Amino acid sequence: MNKILKINYCLAAVLLLMLSACLKKELGDYNPNGVNDLTIGSNLQDAYLVNVDDILKLDATVAQSEGGGNLTYQWYYYDAAGSVTGRKVVSNAAKLEFKIDMPTGLYYLVAETTDTKTGVKGYKKIALTVKRFTSEGWLLLTWKDNKTNLSIVSSANEVLKSFLKPSTAYPLDFKPEKLFCYNDWAPAAQPIVIKTSEPKLFFLDHNTFEVHSDGADAFVGGLSSSLTHFGSDMYFNVFYVWDANGAVYQTNRGTVIDYPSGFNQPLLGNYRASRFVLPVSSGYPVPAVFYDEQGKRFLYQDYGGNTLKPFQAKPASAPFDVNNFTDEIKFTGLGASDMTYIVAKNTAGDYILYRLELNNALNVYPAMAADKLDLKGNGAPTFYTLSGKLPLLYYILNNELYVYKMGEKRSTMVYSFPTDEAVSALSMLGGSPWFTSTNNPAVENRLGIATNKGAEGVFYTFDLSATGLLKTGKYTTRNDGFDPIIDIAYKMQK
Repeated sequence: MNKILKINYCLAAVLLLMLSACLKKELGDYNPNGVNDLTIGSNLQDAYLVNVDDILKLDATVAQSEGGGNLTYQWYYYDAAGSVTGRKVVSNAAKLEFKIDMPTGLYYLVAETTDTKTGVKGYKKIALTVKRFTSEGWLLLTWKDNKTNLSIVSSANEVLKSFLKPSTAYPLDFKPEKLFCYNDWAPAAQPIVIKTSEPKLFFLDHNTFEVHSDGADAFVGGLSSSLTHFGSDMYFNVFYVWDANGAVYQTNRGTVIDYPSGFNQPLLGNYRASRFVLPVSSGYPVPAVFYDEQGKRFLYQDYGGNTLKPFQAKPASAPFDVNNFTDEIKFTGLGASDMTYIVAKNTAGDYILYRLELNNALNVYPAMAADKLDLKGNGAPTFYTLSGKLPLLYYILNNELYVYKMGEKRSTMVYSFPTDEAVSALSMLGGSPWFTSTNNPAVENRLGIATNKGAEGVFYTFDLSATGLLKTGKYTTRNDGFDPIIDIAYKMQK
């Protein structure tokens, strides 16, 4: 080793000896076990799911390395999308008893304790998901003793009955006929609408389920005719209402979408629109297509336009004529591969499944196929729904559930309901531009079916296999004891 290295080693050794002496002088009788380390929340979970108005009771039990420290406590929460600086303190006790009163959403709840002698702190951060019991699940529209009401069966099969809140101004004392529930990406945009037999439309608050307003309130300068139907394009950029004369009115998306407003003049054109609207998945170049009962034809609305127009003349190769459509429409819906479907009864009494492609440019004729439905037994189908991921049509015939496989052009009976129950509603837990099977595996894989057993409503769910048949050969859940059920719709968690 050379002389320079030896000198460097010597200097390093001297510095270490000097540092050691200084530390002994500064710390003297320091005891490394004397700091009161705090371990908080060993008995607490990392996440909790709670409902609005629940009482959350938690205990911030603290383990101390030094016994008997003087501890203070604080519980606070803040929005997960925000900053801890926006926190709200809810307790200064070791044991939390907190009534959940914040809006639905994701929060962080923090338990903090401090040793007042040393200033040492301990923390426990908890993910807190706040929802309402009615945040997500199957809404059931019911009618009993001249009273409209709603119940819900949650995704966890929890049941809450008769929670609708009518008001003196909107008593809902007319029999309900239809429930509309729109699951949008924006928390402020979740219209829930009830149509009654008067006819009238009522708009609900999607959180509290209070009846907020009716269709007349949504019009500029009032309404001269009753309203018979409510609808929307697939992206909820445009909302539609129909009046008793078959005129269609539109309003664009506003800031308070729960209660669409601003309806004024009807869409232009020579028509009398039926209640059936053909959905279009892309929204462009056509946001929606309507059936004109007067002219026996389909009319489209240009994107951003205010006139209903006819399609081009039928090419010789087209399977049916959208400008001369005399069949009686029974059902319309959006199915697999973004195809639009119609089930209609022709003059011979046959039920035909029509398929349209409405996402193409307007110079492409939309009629794609027309196939006679393979119906088993006598009678007429009463309810229909489509799979959004497979070419399947589900329908009810003679109180039995069937699936029609479009590729095979064949129907299969998949479930038979008890003879003392009558099916009253059928719906697929369907997707939308905002909700897919990625965030809810039941989307397009679960059917909801309501029946009425005398004066009692019954609600079933059926989970579907990859082939469209029932996973277990029977229902997944069955709940009874509801008021008679008129209609059902699925409300997504926001």
